Amino acid sequence: MKIIWKSSEVNKALNHLQRVELEYAVRLQVVKILISEAEHLMDYLSLVVMQINPSNGHVSVHEETPEPLFSKISNNLEQPKPKKVAKVSSSLLAIANF
Repeated sequence: MKIIWKSSEVNKALNHLQRVELEYAVRLQVVKILISEAEHLMDYLSLVVMQINPSNGHVSVHEETPEPLFSKISNNLEQPKPKKVAKVSSSLLAIANF
């Protein structure tokens, strides 16, 4: 599976951890869709191309993805829910570094 990040301003929209989590969530969701909808197509996972817009987190199936993979995935794709990044207090960090 190939992931295309639509915008070149990735660093301004999402931090590194958020990008990793988003990409993992997309990969996991695509694999789950293929297993549930068309397990025999798992051999063609390398042909799947997903596009992520990091400015708003929107995920879509790229047009390079051949049929029937495109339809199976796009019909079942759910947009990932944005996660809030937890702020760790400096006192907690001080204790953890002790």
